[in-house]
Amino acid sequence: MKKQSAAGLFFSILLKAVVILLGLVIIGFGIFFIIKVVKTDKKDKTPTTTVSDNVLTEAEAHDDLLYETATEATEEAVTEAPQPADGTSYNKNILVLNSTDVTGLAGRWCGKLNEYGYTNTTASDFSTLQETTRVVAKEEGVGQDLVQYFNGASYEVGTVTEGVSVDTSAYDIVIIIGTADNDGQ
Repeated sequence: MKKQSAAGLFFSILLKAVVILLGLVIIGFGIFFIIKVVKTDKKDKTPTTTVSDNVLTEAEAHDDLLYETATEATEEAVTEAPQPADGTSYNKNILVLNSTDVTGLAGRWCGKLNEYGYTNTTASDFSTLQETTRVVAKEEGVGQDLVQYFNGASYEVGTVTEGVSVDTSAYDIVIIIGTADNDGQ
């Protein structure tokens, strides 16, 4: 058996210690970068439309309304983004309620309204089935520009307090989507 000198023993132990320390540093940097990437991904996925927790989103159901294969009646209503003359509703808070059995319909209508320039939209559910869409505004004249996007929608001034699970007082306009605007599903 060959005896190792003191200097050789020292360098051997030093080399092992350096390898262990480098391994720990690499593991530490790896964990740091993984945490940074996860936090950055969460910030990048901020939606432009808010959706209530009790509403199913577009990923959970497919709707032809957003995929250019809508029925003729719906195509006539939403193929081109008509611009309202007075723009009274562009900066208003709009609540879109789904009164149909089509999953995620209110969220998809929020997306469509966002494309038309109405960016303050929120989606939720309405408990009672409605045949036609209703646009309900707090003030006279506000929201009338939204009626053009729906099939035979009605316009009224007032508030919506029943049939909805969210507080509607913060919204200037409430749109209750009826079966006439569910794209025939």
